[in-house]
Amino acid sequence: MEPYTLRTKASPQTVSERFTHDQLAAADAVGCLCLTEEGTLALGTDKGCLFLHRPFGEDRFCKISGADGRVSAMCAAPGGGFYAAVPGEILFVSAENRVDARLPFGENVLQLEKGPDGTVWLLTAGGLYTLTREGVKPDLSIDPARAVSMTAAPSGDVFVFTAGGVLRRFGKRPRWGNMTREMTRVPDAAFLSAASDALGMLWIGAKDGVYLFDGKSEWLTPADFAFMPRCPVNCVALGEGDTVYLGTDVGLYIISGEKTRFYGKGRWLPGERVLSVLPLPGEDAVWVGADAGAAKLSFVPMTLAQKENLLYAQIPYFKREGFVTKKENTKNGDPSTGEVSITDNDGLWSAVYAAAASLKYAVTGDEAAKADVRETVEAMLRLHTVTGIPGFPARAYRRPGEAGYGNGHPEWHAGRDEKGALEWKGETSSDELVGHFYALSWYYDLCADETERERIASALSAVTEHILTHGYTLCDADGLPTTWAHFGPEELNGDDNWCWEKGINSLELLTFLRITAHVTGEKKWEDRLYELAACSHYAMNIAVYKKYDAHSCHIDDRLGFYCITHLLRLETDPALLRFVKLGLRRHYEYERCEHSPYYDFVYAWATGSRGDSDEAVTTLEEYPLDPRVYPVKNSIRPDVPLDPDTAKYGEAPHALFALPAGERVTDCLCYNPFRLDEYKGDRHMVPPSSWLLAYWFGRWSKTL
Repeated sequence: MEPYTLRTKASPQTVSERFTHDQLAAADAVGCLCLTEEGTLALGTDKGCLFLHRPFGEDRFCKISGADGRVSAMCAAPGGGFYAAVPGEILFVSAENRVDARLPFGENVLQLEKGPDGTVWLLTAGGLYTLTREGVKPDLSIDPARAVSMTAAPSGDVFVFTAGGVLRRFGKRPRWGNMTREMTRVPDAAFLSAASDALGMLWIGAKDGVYLFDGKSEWLTPADFAFMPRCPVNCVALGEGDTVYLGTDVGLYIISGEKTRFYGKGRWLPGERVLSVLPLPGEDAVWVGADAGAAKLSFVPMTLAQKENLLYAQIPYFKREGFVTKKENTKNGDPSTGEVSITDNDGLWSAVYAAAASLKYAVTGDEAAKADVRETVEAMLRLHTVTGIPGFPARAYRRPGEAGYGNGHPEWHAGRDEKGALEWKGETSSDELVGHFYALSWYYDLCADETERERIASALSAVTEHILTHGYTLCDADGLPTTWAHFGPEELNGDDNWCWEKGINSLELLTFLRITAHVTGEKKWEDRLYELAACSHYAMNIAVYKKYDAHSCHIDDRLGFYCITHLLRLETDPALLRFVKLGLRRHYEYERCEHSPYYDFVYAWATGSRGDSDEAVTTLEEYPLDPRVYPVKNSIRPDVPLDPDTAKYGEAPHALFALPAGERVTDCLCYNPFRLDEYKGDRHMVPPSSWLLAYWFGRWSKTL
């Protein structure tokens, strides 16, 4: 059966421009937003009014002289300019962004709204007024003074929401109707905000979510919509098409068609509590005012191929001597600043990129990609030689002047290479070995020349020989096995301390043997593979290599899929392949809910089915373009249920369902898509290697 090929089209990529204290003339909270008839964006802040100025195309906010103090309400004025309520007065700001009129007004203004007919309404807790440049005229007295919000409908009706019910202004000769909770079906809700649509339906934000009201008697409540947020909704805005924007105490929700998207503090917004929302007419963009600044979210159409170009161009910023790892201490989101980290997993992180670039070369024939990956493969092969121990690759190495050099850590050992002195790190794990076999095997088959093939074959066969001659372990400079690199039948089958590793380490060793047989052409490796599979029941081990764990151990999931990929690609024995495919299906059916593009594409390729290719594409589309690691706080969201089973495995609470890629902790294509929070600042960055690997595997396998 031919693999299913998914056709993809341009999808919106979210780009966030955030403005905080320094860019907002020392203001912090942005409680009001309005767009004037002439197209000027105005902000009402805790320190006065600002307007957006674009000299030379650069967005900059300028303070309006004389418009000081906390702005409690704002709206566009008929004919141009805008009104703003500040303590003790109402200001009219002209189209030239200067205060042209001041109207004394002693009450606290809750809301200013320009109705469809051009009437400007002013709401206080005790009354509703009309506003012109000449003055304020009362229309309704509210006693007791408990008004909270209002909206003017296209029909000409005006609705005021109070602590006791709803007031409606309607009729040929307008009168006010009072819908109290005692007399009508008005729900017992604490209303906060409201907006009306073209049908005359009212969208009402309350402390417990969103209510819909037909203006007469019919209500829909938060209980009617499982996908609506169940938290205080401070503002509601209706955009073009079917889009609804809900500003809440925990962030911004955008509901459109079948999608609900969430944008929280950190990556997307400068503050947690959203106070105002303004969709831009004619643009796929929205301005958001929050308790710690403002943000413009733009939704830019982009194909996956265009996105790949942007993400691949980030890779050079994450390179250090060919290794591709994380960055620290960057400034202002500039990836050219900061330092590339030396990590415990330089080999594995670099392997993800090396595999992606090898697949890219195989698909495109791009010589630049081949040159890029060659540099990374050289770095990985250097890890095999710097230790001086045959078959024992280092985790990482560092040179004089680099972070930590010479600090006396017992796992760092003195060494040399052609460039001079260095220190290499031991205690190499099974994770690192999987990375080496995974990436070097791809490079061997897709990119390498004959000399490179010989070097790869020599390096990988040395590792396999080392494991087999050291009691199925990887032995360090001190002669002792490293903590995790144990692959022998005696431990995996006979020692319950290895119950969690039994299946995955069996799978890893069979993969090492299969790849070594492939790159060397020597039958002895294949003989050992089949001996372990049959006589030490490693075949049975790999059929159940995934241990159900409430989705807690994500690194082993990733390693399992890396190994399965090459076993499926290289193994020819039908009897063993049955067990490999049993293991794959069992693993995938458990992990399917994570919507990992790599897992989905591997399964679709291996089975000739679609798998969850649609979900894979969605994850690729929603993955952020910005490589920064932002603080994330999903634990405050009432719409994210928690998995009750994590405590069984000693894990912190996490989400019951995988979070969309744009809402996850950064780089969750490699790690935990259920993880709720991240507390690092935005000076850390991660390379997009895992995205690139999933994309190029999908392209290579024709499942994308």
